[in-house]
Amino acid sequence: MSSLLLVEDAAALAELFAGVLRERQGYEVQTCIAVEDVELMLDLGPYDLAIVDLSFPQEQATGLDALVEIHAADPETKLAIMTQGDGWVGDLMRDAWDLLPISGIISKTAPLDYQLAMITDMLDGGPVAIDPAIQPLIPAHRNALRTPERFGRLIQHQGHAKVWNVLMERNFDATYKHVADATGLKLNTVKNYRSQLLPELHVHGLDDPSLRQMQEFAWRCRAFLRPHVMAALDGKAS
Repeated sequence: MSSLLLVEDAAALAELFAGVLRERQGYEVQTCIAVEDVELMLDLGPYDLAIVDLSFPQEQATGLDALVEIHAADPETKLAIMTQGDGWVGDLMRDAWDLLPISGIISKTAPLDYQLAMITDMLDGGPVAIDPAIQPLIPAHRNALRTPERFGRLIQHQGHAKVWNVLMERNFDATYKHVADATGLKLNTVKNYRSQLLPELHVHGLDDPSLRQMQEFAWRCRAFLRPHVMAALDGKAS
């Protein structure tokens, strides 16, 4: 019997879908309605498949954070995204697609039988499945240059780490002055650091980004960026 973890912030929807998966498919299903509770749910695993929503508006975390945590706990757990497919989650979805072994992306608007068939295919180890409704939001091919390890190249020394450390905070007002004040760096130094990182930022789809665009990227991808930032701030190799 397959074991599934469903991470979805709408409690009623999570229980309804979990009930269908149990009754019609015979799966064991655990539900989790908050990213902050994922760690606790992992103690009830292992899971064959984790199905994760991307949007958790009541939290500072996102479904990408949950996917990273699940994959780190058990790389054998297959990962799937289930989303409404709104345009604003497109960047999150592309980050997950590039940086994690996503087995499928399911649209919440798809017919139930189609959703169940996709889940069955993923559990059976079939080819990566992307709902046609979601396909326009996903590149035809994964960006092979983007890897979790590659984020280390965005932190070449402690100065870079100091800048990223403040930019990972979404509520921080990312102006050059505020970054300089928060890090203790000179304003021109912050500008020079941004220029130094432009070639590597291009790998992540950021072409001549503003500090605010770098902040949005840092906040979305902080699960990949933070280990390298902390290592550099601690004086260790990232």
